[in-house]
Amino acid sequence: MRTSGIVSALNVRSSRFDWTVLAQVSICTIPSMATIDVAHPLWGARYLACSVFAILGYYVIKRDRYRLLSLLIGVSPALVLMRGLFFYNSVPFFLGIGIVLWACMSWNEVKFIWDDLTWRFFAFIGFVYWFLTFAFVHSLSANLRVIELVLTTAAVWLLSNRRSYLATAFIGMGISVSAYAIAMLPYGVRLGEGELDNGETIGNPILVGLPAALVVLIALSDRGRYFMLENNKFGRVMVCLVGAEWLVLSGSRGSWVTTTVCLTLVFAFSRASRKAMLGMIAIGCLATLLVLSTGRGEIITNVFDKTVDSNRTLVNRTSGRSAQWEAIPLLFPLSPVWGYGPGSAKDVDYIYTGRHLLFHSLYLDVIVETGLLGCIPLLCVLGLLVRRAVLHLRRFGEVTPLVGVVAFMLIGISVTAFDVISGIFLGLAFMARERSPRFVAREMLIRSVEEDELATV
Repeated sequence: MRTSGIVSALNVRSSRFDWTVLAQVSICTIPSMATIDVAHPLWGARYLACSVFAILGYYVIKRDRYRLLSLLIGVSPALVLMRGLFFYNSVPFFLGIGIVLWACMSWNEVKFIWDDLTWRFFAFIGFVYWFLTFAFVHSLSANLRVIELVLTTAAVWLLSNRRSYLATAFIGMGISVSAYAIAMLPYGVRLGEGELDNGETIGNPILVGLPAALVVLIALSDRGRYFMLENNKFGRVMVCLVGAEWLVLSGSRGSWVTTTVCLTLVFAFSRASRKAMLGMIAIGCLATLLVLSTGRGEIITNVFDKTVDSNRTLVNRTSGRSAQWEAIPLLFPLSPVWGYGPGSAKDVDYIYTGRHLLFHSLYLDVIVETGLLGCIPLLCVLGLLVRRAVLHLRRFGEVTPLVGVVAFMLIGISVTAFDVISGIFLGLAFMARERSPRFVAREMLIRSVEEDELATV
């Protein structure tokens, strides 16, 4: 009498969103954002940080590195909003936990990133910049966000090993930014910032604008492949439409410019995306017209008019940013090689513009604090990434990495770009190193079956 043995069977299926992670993103962000409407955002900030920490702790115990990083990227818009109220350095702390777990579980995947000389050079100058800042100002938190940028690029790249989790993270970002936008709708002139009923000011339009821009660009680039929606036109339209409306309502001019330029690139270099783009833009324009007919429409029109009004000074149209650009010809010749020292931007800005603020530009901040010694390596990294993205586009026809690096470069004109959202854009550019793009996401499942069962399949 022959007994059946147990063997392994391999099933291949199309990848799916991880609904567990999406549910956890909702559990973390929606109650947290709801506290804004009751004028107690501090409660929400504490709830968000603690709930994320608890779920991450569970995933560390379960050694589930993919869900851990997918959750972190998904809740990042909410974390960035609430970080100023509680646990400011939560983002680099959580990302550090994820990268360490990944290194312990799958060192070969981390080594693949480390073997990329461009990323290694980028990480090196980032850590050196932070360390020198600590040496100059004696504060561990000063310029720590550059480490956040480095860790985010690695996290996006690692998640790309399984596109289902990367797509889940991006959908989670859509949920987070929507929860933020809906909570802020009753407050402020521009969506994303406002004064609460208790007089407390919270938020910034760009905190809605940049995540919304990311959602729109991923939905329209390469037919929504990074959302795993290339075969789901309705889903792609809905995701894009929601992101587009938050983008418009934010009044974030930097986000508008970034989206416009990047969509032009997609239209020019991705033939497969053109038809879908035109259809979605038409639908988006109709939806925008409806929004403009509401009370919010007058506010959005005023923001646009202030930007292009020739009767207003350049300082007013750029919210004072032009004054910092005008100061560079005076600042740079005095210390062109090594700048004024890492961490000195606020003091330098006060001397030359009368305001104790960081320079509102990645390029200005780097050239003021580190001179040519910091600016040249930064431009070299960006140049190498542009070259890599162009080669990837020519070889595989995939435009998303090029969109990522161009978006990051544009973001750097108006803000310092040392944050998790900018790091996600840059992470898309680093992914162009892949030996071949995964146009169709598949999952392989291994299960134990009896030999007789396998023979009947």
